[in-house]
Amino acid sequence: MYLTALFTLVVFGLTGDYLLNINPIKKYSLLLIGTFFLGLVVTMNIYRKDSRQNKYLKQKVASYWADVISQFLVALIVNIFSGVMIFIFSLILNQNVKMDMVGILTLIGVGLLGSGIATLFKMQWGRYTTLGQIGVLVFIYLALSGSVVNVLSYVEWLLPPLSKAVVALQNKPSITQLLPITGQIFLYALVLFVISSLVYYKKKKS
Repeated sequence: MYLTALFTLVVFGLTGDYLLNINPIKKYSLLLIGTFFLGLVVTMNIYRKDSRQNKYLKQKVASYWADVISQFLVALIVNIFSGVMIFIFSLILNQNVKMDMVGILTLIGVGLLGSGIATLFKMQWGRYTTLGQIGVLVFIYLALSGSVVNVLSYVEWLLPPLSKAVVALQNKPSITQLLPITGQIFLYALVLFVISSLVYYKKKKS
């Protein structure tokens, strides 16, 4: 499932500008959104299988925190691989090292953001199915509309900064200028992982 979704984004990166007659910046914006959903869906699929078969992330780790770290590392490694592959085959890669690094890091960041949301609401594969699903849908909406819907502009700093990156690209077509937003994306994703680890730790103790 992961490789199929990744290959789909890679193919779009190779052909998107010709198929849709769009410039590299617009194609990269679409790849950001696609990578976000890739991280989200793949991580949810891992938790779904883990809840049923108990052999993907939980393994036989006795320590809760070792389990948490393993989950984060799996998400990080998957998204690093995805971000690098998608950017390389997007045909945006050039001799500007800074732009290439920011482009790759931003893709990794939005993928990790999706994984963080999936981790926060992994309860959907347990006793709180409906609550988890609603939570994922709400966060997807907030991630895509935070910088688009005027009402949300007042609390934009609280929202997943995916749309912030996309809107910034439309206002100023330069991948390099995404560096500060990329830092915010990584920080937001990390906060989601930390919050989820504390929430499920309390649930496990109770």
